[in-house]
Amino acid sequence: MDTPKHPPGRPRQPDALTPAERQRAYRARLAAAGRAVRVQRVIEDAFDSETQLIVERAFFEEQRHTLHNALLKIELLDEDRARLDRRNAYLEGELKRIEQRHTISLKEIVLLKQSLATKK
Repeated sequence: MDTPKHPPGRPRQPDALTPAERQRAYRARLAAAGRAVRVQRVIEDAFDSETQLIVERAFFEEQRHTLHNALLKIELLDEDRARLDRRNAYLEGELKRIEQRHTISLKEIVLLKQSLATKK
């Protein structure tokens, strides 16, 4: 026999106030008692959800476009860096080769000078 489980907590009464309605009633009681009512945030009545939505959509589209362009620039810079790294490795190899040739040439010059000195 399966009986449906009840949700935890007290059951909600059908005529219960929403939290906003309870807060409104509390502020009304404070105002009636002559105490200061402190409101943290005022919501303007001139809020137009359609216009606001369009403005936010345009803002996010612009941000998406900016992000896309930034990602493309990063990709291009990464490609340039990779190309320059390959060029740098090639030039380092060329420099080592030229240094070796230079060292060999200096050794040959020293040997030629020594052979010239011995022949005199």
